[in-house]
Amino acid sequence: MGLWNRYGVIIVSQSYEFLAAVTPVFAKGTSFEVIGAAHHGNEALSCILTDKTDLVVIDLDMPDSEGLIAVQLIMSHYPIPVMMLSSQTPEGAVQTIQAMRIGATDYFHTQLLAQESYAGVMTAYFLERCKMAVHNGIQRVYESAIPVDVNKEAAISEGLLDKQDKFQRRMDIEFNLRKAIDQQEFRLVYQPVVDIVTKRIVGLESLIRWHSAVLGHVSPSDFIPIAEESGLIHQIGEWVLRESCRQNMAWQEAGLPKMFVAVNLSRRQFMDRGLYAMIKSILVETGLQPQYLELEITESMSMGVKLVADTLSQLKMLGIRVAMDDFGTGYSSLSYLKDFPIDKLKIDQSFIKGLKIKQVNAAIVNMVITMARNLNLLVVAEGVETEEELQVLQECGCRFVQGYYFSPPVQAKQIEDILHQEICVI
Repeated sequence: MGLWNRYGVIIVSQSYEFLAAVTPVFAKGTSFEVIGAAHHGNEALSCILTDKTDLVVIDLDMPDSEGLIAVQLIMSHYPIPVMMLSSQTPEGAVQTIQAMRIGATDYFHTQLLAQESYAGVMTAYFLERCKMAVHNGIQRVYESAIPVDVNKEAAISEGLLDKQDKFQRRMDIEFNLRKAIDQQEFRLVYQPVVDIVTKRIVGLESLIRWHSAVLGHVSPSDFIPIAEESGLIHQIGEWVLRESCRQNMAWQEAGLPKMFVAVNLSRRQFMDRGLYAMIKSILVETGLQPQYLELEITESMSMGVKLVADTLSQLKMLGIRVAMDDFGTGYSSLSYLKDFPIDKLKIDQSFIKGLKIKQVNAAIVNMVITMARNLNLLVVAEGVETEEELQVLQECGCRFVQGYYFSPPVQAKQIEDILHQEICVI
């Protein structure tokens, strides 16, 4: 660690505005100290050699590829952790991939630090990323510099090639994710929520799927975290909301039973001050009545109880229902019930699996259902896959379930067929 028990940081940029925006960010933390600034790679090398430098932050938006040149110089002469900052897309993404291939440790989007709606949360996140870059950077720098053809067997045995492949995969996902909406590569599938008393569908949860023209099928567990980090989740989330409402309205206009469609909202979406106006606009645009839209939040909404409660209260005023997803997986579940205007609890599937043979799980599920009943909350059990699990849930008094026992997530046309069959049964 550098002077005053802090990591020494050098910032490389030719922009006064960039320096003025980034330098104060490091002053807000206790782990870093900006010890110098440079206009290009050679000047950065001089600073590194004369000062105790732990991290170099490089402005990737400098003209004439000066940022990439700086990375190359540092990696060639004195490899240390490098954090890239960029505000250009998609061009910036291309340069970022090139910088990572050269050996940059991590990157971050400059605009995320500048947006007031992210306030101190994004600053803290950025500083944490910088700290991780320092902690892991030296190892990654030398891993990326390993000549594969020379020590290939040793590299494979130590897992170094695998790490590089994963890192490249992450960069490829982000680059192609930026084009996915315009190229209409996303689609929604819907999983029914079933009333086990009437055996009828009462609602649907919409889930996003992505088939990239370049990467093929990409799992949500892979691309959603990257969308969160890059800020693309706002654009993707808006598309999901609009498409879910549009499809629900189309079903209603076709004479199918009116029911809610649930949409998952991410932590980042809640940080967007325009969320309320955006959802209201989508409801007006699609013509969907607000009682047929349900928003699902999770316990990761811990950036501030007041912020979440205020946002949810605004949305509730529109007539939208709110469900807490994955209930029971976080330590603050119970406190959220008193702070947030919740209509429904969704019991996480980890408590449902093996319900017949796991007495602890059954006790927890029974407690949640009893508590919810006393609080006038609805309960949905997620991940129901077997007759045994369904039987235990019935014995506990759970009325609504969701899972592969009834149906996996399916496309809109299949939902239409299922609902038409229900109408025929009536």
